[in-house]
Amino acid sequence: MLSGVTAPSPGTADPVPPSGPRASVIVVIGGDGPAPARPAWLLIGPALTALLGVYLLAVTFGPAGTAMRMDMHLPASVIPWSFVAYLLPALLTVPVGYLLGRRWPTATALPAAILLIPGSLLTTLAPGSGSLLFARALTGIAAGLAWGVTAALVAQMRAQRAWAVPVVAGAAVLALGFGAVLGALMTRGLTWRTPFLLAVPLEVVAVLATAVSGIVLLTRRPSGPPAAPLV
Repeated sequence: MLSGVTAPSPGTADPVPPSGPRASVIVVIGGDGPAPARPAWLLIGPALTALLGVYLLAVTFGPAGTAMRMDMHLPASVIPWSFVAYLLPALLTVPVGYLLGRRWPTATALPAAILLIPGSLLTTLAPGSGSLLFARALTGIAAGLAWGVTAALVAQMRAQRAWAVPVVAGAAVLALGFGAVLGALMTRGLTWRTPFLLAVPLEVVAVLATAVSGIVLLTRRPSGPPAAPLV
């Protein structure tokens, strides 16, 4: 019964078609390859937001904190808590901003820049301790996200990292000192609320810079040849 079936001779099984061998395409799902290099101009908006976050942290140092407590008739324990209400959410959201900023820098930095505006306005208009702590926590969340995105972008700059790290670090030190000095001067000359109100125009600039750089990044055409497919 099986005499009519001829076994394939060696070397003739699965012959190669005339058009050449069939390519095997490997599809990698969810692969975490190296992060793309980011242009230096993409750092402008997130870095400005991060520096404003440092400034808003330092504003409450010194006389501003005392004036804040006396103006709203708060106990002395509220001022340290306002510092904690800012710094703790900021530190908790730094890793979130870093991880999300590696892939979606504009989508992460833009909400952070927008959140700074109501945070500063609520701090300026805060009538009591509850609203003050809420406003400081909101601003701290925004600052932490911006710090994380800025760190991610600096890490992805590669060739420009040698100058980006000292520039961003030096600007952060200046923002820290400027916030403390301006807070003290404004508190003595005007009111402790003025430094927070003065930050709002710069926060609007940070929002616009982040949005524009993100739009430019989306519309930019790659200059090199298309990447070869994975085979």
